[in-house]
Amino acid sequence: MHFKNIIFCSLLATPMLASANSITEPQERMVIEQQAIAYTVSGDWAKLDEMIQEYNTGFPTTSGGTHKLVLAWEGIYGLYAGDISGKSIDDVATQWLKARPNSTGARMLQAMVFDVKAVGLRGEGAASSVDPDVWPKYKKLMVEEKEFLLKNNDIADKDATWYQEMEMVARNLDDKELLYSTLQEGSKKFPTYQNIYLQAMEGRLPKWGGSAEEVEKIARMAAENNKNKSGLSYYSYIWFNAISFQPEFLTLLNKHEVISWDNMRQGWEDRYQQYPSTRTLNNILATACIARDKDVFLKADKMIQGQTEPDVWPQGVEYRNCQESFR
Repeated sequence: MHFKNIIFCSLLATPMLASANSITEPQERMVIEQQAIAYTVSGDWAKLDEMIQEYNTGFPTTSGGTHKLVLAWEGIYGLYAGDISGKSIDDVATQWLKARPNSTGARMLQAMVFDVKAVGLRGEGAASSVDPDVWPKYKKLMVEEKEFLLKNNDIADKDATWYQEMEMVARNLDDKELLYSTLQEGSKKFPTYQNIYLQAMEGRLPKWGGSAEEVEKIARMAAENNKNKSGLSYYSYIWFNAISFQPEFLTLLNKHEVISWDNMRQGWEDRYQQYPSTRTLNNILATACIARDKDVFLKADKMIQGQTEPDVWPQGVEYRNCQESFR
């Protein structure tokens, strides 16, 4: 089976619960992203700063558990990611900072300019497809972004995105020590911010020189830091995303190796208590199918009431096929 390289939110299954919230995750995501885009395009920097500050306060989420802060930044960044020269996003960051010199958001966007330029150089294909002459220039951009983030590390006190960005830089520089030190500091300061763990996990996937055991370590850390409020929810969330990024992990869940299905199943129950959404139920169905847990699958199937979301199912894992396999 093959998985899309996208970030998924999480799910559950518990027979005691009523039907899931019918508000769909895509609708919520669109509203948040479009609002961030509207503020950016209109140059309403005060409103944009206010939005980022609001989403950094307590890290509110969508019904499916996605942090709104992530969606706001995705909306802003996505506007200009297509301009590989970086000029468009750089111009916007400059305008923003000129209008609001104390804006942490404007400086955070300046850091992202390096990303756009780096992707423009490297492309999005496999490393083997990249011209060897590109790598020194690519690494240089990542070093420059690292230096920029360190120089502007006061942002880290106000916007958790700083840690996520530095982890990405550490991954691209193959700097394991920097990645883990950033994870430790960020998770201590913002323990509930899911994407600090998620970005660290991505950086320690086998395709980036890591291992399943390192992903397990990060998933356990995330769960431990949030156990009082979220139980094992973060364990399930991190591993589901890891499987999405590294399809080979699907076999681990299927064979119940490294990944604890018992813990993942409990994590989905804990997560559903927080996020009783159709997105959550779609994810539990997919995961239970991979783990071959008929009981969990059938319970979630009754609760979802036909509201499946094919676009969030991993490529190669299909609802109807799973349903048929458990008959």
